[in-house]
Amino acid sequence: MKANYKFLSVLIVLVLSLAACGNTQGIPEQTDWELSEFNYINQDEEPYSLEDVKGNITVASLIFTTCTTVCSPMTANMAKLQRMSQEEGLDVQYLSFSVDPEVDSPEILKEFGDRFEADYTTWDFLTGYSQEEIEEFGPKNFKTIVAKPKNGGEVVHGTSIYLINQEGIIVKSYDGLDVPYEEIIDHITILQGQE
Repeated sequence: MKANYKFLSVLIVLVLSLAACGNTQGIPEQTDWELSEFNYINQDEEPYSLEDVKGNITVASLIFTTCTTVCSPMTANMAKLQRMSQEEGLDVQYLSFSVDPEVDSPEILKEFGDRFEADYTTWDFLTGYSQEEIEEFGPKNFKTIVAKPKNGGEVVHGTSIYLINQEGIIVKSYDGLDVPYEEIIDHITILQGQE
């Protein structure tokens, strides 16, 4: 009987240890999508590439400035997340890829970002590519549709936001409209602890 209690005690300690390791070593249900090479420009007409992502923790979204539905709320949510991460002292960069690059010039993206009080020291709005390119880049990297109707109308795109690790791997996607802020902050903290 005594041996059974000892065995149970050891088993409980082992299970608790493994659970604790899981909390510090990884993010649950990771996507593990590799971000492919890109060379675009930001709102200040400065070059921005995959090399700027690597070595940093990044939160990304897909938006466009003439969107009348989801893009403004998503960008407001990204701005809130940026403020929260700054308040927590977390080193995070933010990226918003335009899905309507032929309309969204750097100047227009800057005006759009200004509406949400984006802090451009850690947030870049990207353009400088063709519509065809972003329609390939979005599905390949973020596993979401990007499609501009040929007969007019708004660009169709996903509403997730994405967490990218220091190796340029998209490790998690989240709802960009009903944002789980605390969960994302926790996951950023996990990534920062792995540096």
